[in-house]
Amino acid sequence: MPTLSLSVLADENIPLASEAFGSLGTVQTLPGRAIERADLMDIDALFVRSVTTVGPELLSGTPVRFVGSATIGTDHIDQEWLQNEGIAFAHAPASNADSVADYVVAIALHLALKTDTSLADRTAGIIGCGNTGSRVAARLRALGANVLQNDPPLAEEADKRGEDHPYVSLDHVLEKANLISLHTPLTTHGPHPTHHLFNGDRIGQLQKETWLINTSRGAVIDNQALSSCLRAPRANVTATALDVWENEPTPDAELLRHVDLSTPHVAGYAFDGKVRGTSMLYHAFCEFLDIEPAWSPDAALAPARLGALRLSPPDARLPRTEYLDALARQACDVAADHHRLQKVLDVPPDERGAYFSRLRKTYPKRREMQMHSVSKDAVPEAYHEFVRDGLQITLVDDVR
Repeated sequence: MPTLSLSVLADENIPLASEAFGSLGTVQTLPGRAIERADLMDIDALFVRSVTTVGPELLSGTPVRFVGSATIGTDHIDQEWLQNEGIAFAHAPASNADSVADYVVAIALHLALKTDTSLADRTAGIIGCGNTGSRVAARLRALGANVLQNDPPLAEEADKRGEDHPYVSLDHVLEKANLISLHTPLTTHGPHPTHHLFNGDRIGQLQKETWLINTSRGAVIDNQALSSCLRAPRANVTATALDVWENEPTPDAELLRHVDLSTPHVAGYAFDGKVRGTSMLYHAFCEFLDIEPAWSPDAALAPARLGALRLSPPDARLPRTEYLDALARQACDVAADHHRLQKVLDVPPDERGAYFSRLRKTYPKRREMQMHSVSKDAVPEAYHEFVRDGLQITLVDDVR
């Protein structure tokens, strides 16, 4: 296909952007937080991630006619304004849903091991049951947890159709669950706003010894209220894992000090999910241009060598939680991510934002758990279902 004379600007953290869009024109990349209106004065298409706010302040008076966001969420995009201006928009729903689900499973196993409990003793409340939340619900259930699901918009849609559904009220979840995992978009208007959905009052309603996990958007939790709760003498939240924060890239230092797992907004950063997002935007842009797609990410996703994604089986004598954590950690080491972010507290306050952003930019390549395999014969038969359905790691027969 001949090169088109289009000008493209992409967030430097969108993988393979130059390879994907290079055949369509010239491609420039910039840090997402640094993209300004002046950078867009000769740009036809803009591709961003969640750190770039897109609306009239950024795009007014520019020639941009297509915006793509390599993200599931769209709270950083003024879609109504884009539509009114005739600017096409596409994003990447479900692109990193498996990546986030991997991360939540790895967090849950880490917390279970740390607190010397079992997921079978947990009732998980999944708040937001779209592409990501539904995957998390299925996988925690496969790992032995009782699961409650809360999603008012999906419940209302099912009610209108006269269909049964699994969704319960948030109050019911708060009354019964002792593991809360948040997977909602960030909204401030409408019938079900999620900004500070977990405010001080709701945090106070949580059951004793609750684990609170947030991989959605930072402002779904009132961070100041959570920080106060965690510093209380007898906090009802006994374990907290936050991947997203208010005021990124400079989250509250006191909150950072008190959470059990702190990570720099990387739950969805598995290489497979990021490349899937690039591919989805590439196909959407080709459709907008009315041309046939010519680029494929398959070569980039192939393992570097045979067996590169084969995991080492842990000691078969280990108890179930310890065994599953040891296996999951080889694919998704949330503790290592936590330790890297905790070092930000040793950095001067005026340099912390750059440190946080650098962690995201230099994040080690992580592959989705479903891309990994382990010898079936080396895994105790009693653990097969947990590995296959909970971790979604492939069990392979050894060649004899």
